[in-house]
Amino acid sequence: MVAVPPPTTEIDRVGRRPGDPFAPPPWEYAGQDGTFGNRFDDPGPRPPHLLTERFRVIYCASSPEGAFGETLAPLRPKLSLLSRLRAIDDDEPFARLVEGLIDPEHPTRGIVSADWQSRRQLGRTTLDSSLRFVDLTTAETLQHLRSVLAPVAARHGLVDVDLSAIGGPHREVTQACARYMDEQRDNFGQPRFAGLRYLSRLDAGWECWAIFHDRMLHKPGFPEPILADNQHLLAVARLLELSVEVLPGRYVRPGV
Repeated sequence: MVAVPPPTTEIDRVGRRPGDPFAPPPWEYAGQDGTFGNRFDDPGPRPPHLLTERFRVIYCASSPEGAFGETLAPLRPKLSLLSRLRAIDDDEPFARLVEGLIDPEHPTRGIVSADWQSRRQLGRTTLDSSLRFVDLTTAETLQHLRSVLAPVAARHGLVDVDLSAIGGPHREVTQACARYMDEQRDNFGQPRFAGLRYLSRLDAGWECWAIFHDRMLHKPGFPEPILADNQHLLAVARLLELSVEVLPGRYVRPGV
């Protein structure tokens, strides 16, 4: 497998406020499956069934756009909703049914609500240069994972373990990958990897970092509040066709 150092420049994370934007998510936010629903989460309990034996992941990106893009993508209307909107001539009655989820004047656009903005902040930090991350974008790493993840990949009917599998929707596969990397140790019994380097499924230009929370050595800066006029937020809202709420019921619609 290929291991790489962290960026020499700052990385970014959209975290919840108040508090430390780089703090791991509280376990009470986990779903019924024991995960937070994210790509490289710990896949669930294992003996001993202690939370202290499980890892949590801090998801970051090498740019503010990457951090916003990964966080805002779930706010887009679901494909099933877009399909139903396309199938009707008068979308206004249907728009009322999903009020608060989509822009009432542009029903194909999701909303970055004022409440969403007020509950989050943009954190920036510099990772310690001693950390090493397994690079999930290289042929050498993927070839190694073909054997490691073969059983779980086969259960999901995957024909191969490649970039599409690592970036795909099968959480059991990607979370098994994260657990395997978390368990790797060097000759001295120390963790080999601080986390994973991968590329966003939304834009291959967005470099992302999944960092195991107990191995995050870094020098954070002061977090910034997320305001409706944040240029990185607006740039991503334009790309993802989202509306940004400025005041209750008033929106900025980048790209429209």
